Amino acid sequence: MIDYPEEDFPVFVELTETVSPGGNSVGVLTLTNHDDRRPATLGPLGLARLGEALDGIASRAGDFAAVVVTGNGRTFCAGANLDTLAGPRHFGDALQLAQEGHRVLSKLANLGVPTIAAINGTALGGGLELALHCTHRISQDGPISIGLPEIGLGLIPGWGGATLLPRLIGIESALRVMVDNAIAGKTLTPQVALELGIVDGVAADSVGAAVAFTDSLPVQARSSAIVADSAAAHAIDSTIDRYVSRVGNPIDALTHLRRVLHHSIEATESESFEAEDAALADLMTTSEFRRRLYAFRITSGAHKTPRSTPDVTPREIRRVGVVGAGLMASQIALAFAETQGRTVIVTDVTQAKLDAARDRIDGWLAARVAKGTLSPDAQSETLSRIDTTLSISDFAECDLVIEAVFEDLAVKKDVLTAVESVVRAECIIASNTSSLSIEAMATFATHPDRVAGIHFFNPVASMKLVEVVRNNSQSDETLATAVSVAQSLRKTPVIVADQAGFVVNRLLSTFLGESLRLVESGVSLGDISTALEPLRLPMTPFALIDLIGRTVSLSMLESLYASAPDRFFVGDALRAVTSSPSAGSVGDDLTVVVSASRILGRNEIHDVVVDALVREVAVMLDAQVVTDIRDIDLCMINGAGWPAAIGGLTPYLDDCGASERVTGKRFHPASNVA
Repeated sequence: MIDYPEEDFPVFVELTETVSPGGNSVGVLTLTNHDDRRPATLGPLGLARLGEALDGIASRAGDFAAVVVTGNGRTFCAGANLDTLAGPRHFGDALQLAQEGHRVLSKLANLGVPTIAAINGTALGGGLELALHCTHRISQDGPISIGLPEIGLGLIPGWGGATLLPRLIGIESALRVMVDNAIAGKTLTPQVALELGIVDGVAADSVGAAVAFTDSLPVQARSSAIVADSAAAHAIDSTIDRYVSRVGNPIDALTHLRRVLHHSIEATESESFEAEDAALADLMTTSEFRRRLYAFRITSGAHKTPRSTPDVTPREIRRVGVVGAGLMASQIALAFAETQGRTVIVTDVTQAKLDAARDRIDGWLAARVAKGTLSPDAQSETLSRIDTTLSISDFAECDLVIEAVFEDLAVKKDVLTAVESVVRAECIIASNTSSLSIEAMATFATHPDRVAGIHFFNPVASMKLVEVVRNNSQSDETLATAVSVAQSLRKTPVIVADQAGFVVNRLLSTFLGESLRLVESGVSLGDISTALEPLRLPMTPFALIDLIGRTVSLSMLESLYASAPDRFFVGDALRAVTSSPSAGSVGDDLTVVVSASRILGRNEIHDVVVDALVREVAVMLDAQVVTDIRDIDLCMINGAGWPAAIGGLTPYLDDCGASERVTGKRFHPASNVA
């Protein structure tokens, strides 16, 4: 037997009987965990209960014209219990669970009576697969999520989804659901599911509609195979090929899905189910699945108020001032303007800069209108909420003023002093600094308790993270308001201590600094980039410097080096190629400034960088930069774009052995993270 973790809120299966409008006897099977606040999931116990209930119905199939399967509360079924899936470490154990899912759900197709899934709420993963095993499906109308997100977790739809969905709606539409949407983190609405043919109807009351549907059941036999032609094979390969070349994507899962789908083209349903079992079992035992599951858990829970947020009522923010009209300030102003009911005032030292900022914002909005993601009216309305001014005195009625000017403490002092001289006593003054001390800025203020750190990431529109900086001077109300502001912008706030670099820039400085140290020691840029490929980052450290910009990168590294010269590195090479750039790429310039003269093995290079990351994470935890290690990974995923494939950072450091090598212990001991 597999030593499964104890299931939270295991599913109960309850049978009731009703009569259709036409007088047919209908059995209604309800999945419930007796707590509407928690989604129903299927673990071993839930599967066993479902199997027993279906066996009971099969023994008296003549009593029913049809059976309706539905859920309780806001969930039809959220799929397999993820803790259960992360349990097996051996292929045989995982295969047993995969086969059990098929064994139980297949009972729906063999009851001897038609079955209708009344999708009353969320139907994801194994939940949708349960519905696909039914003869028909009726969805309730409303904000319901329907989909097969398994690929995004590093798995495949392995309880029938990879086989049944293509046979129901065609391979191209199925690939959209299983691959495109899963990787993008998108789900289907009931109406889109209807258009695709996944559901037979959408109704205000899914159960009532399903019961009535039993009076006029169409004769429908499930197709036994996908149409075996070159178009189907091409669709599979062209879709998978679009994603497998991107290192952060679930390559193993995509590869397994490709094999299953190609096999399914000519296989029987049972043969295709066997292929699903083998693929799912193999993927369940991988570290990548456990890392992706960890990343999924911390990011999906990020909408909650952060740990250590003061239990006080935040202030209402309706009028916002932004000091600066550069790229970052423009993005911040737009983010606030798109929040209904807020007026944003932007100031800078010249009218030309203000005009450029307004043109920039208008251009961003116009691009969205052209794509069809924003209406012209919404564009006009957003722009109407942004005012520009050369006079900081126009900030007098603001509830929040945030500065986004050059990263220089003297410049920040001038700005904060000027702002405080004109705003009301209750106005919060915030800095978008990426590394400077908020406590130091607070010393410039007459009322240091209202100075906050609210650090956005570029590009603001797509980066979810906001580092909210806590310091000794600010009031609880100021900190709670800063958190509330980030949440109102639909961002993920993480409270960080007022220490150099906070979380993201501190770790990026470690990553970039160690890469530059290796360059200056004579290791080639190509060897460094190749050695770091196992981290599956979207770009090399040198491409990252190009993205951030040399000047900004150098400023960040020098700031961290000043805070702890024993741990951070700047060196001379980046300074040289920043002061006198000659090529468009920093990598090209570095190869001219520093000659490659040292050969190190890939593992040696890799370990130099990851060991330094371990040391810095350990220092951050000891210094309580964050209250929980999960916040570090959340920051790296949502603020730096580090991949779910490595869990953000710390699960990878455990899995590659660096944590124990450097600290003697894992960051996540005795867990299913890595």
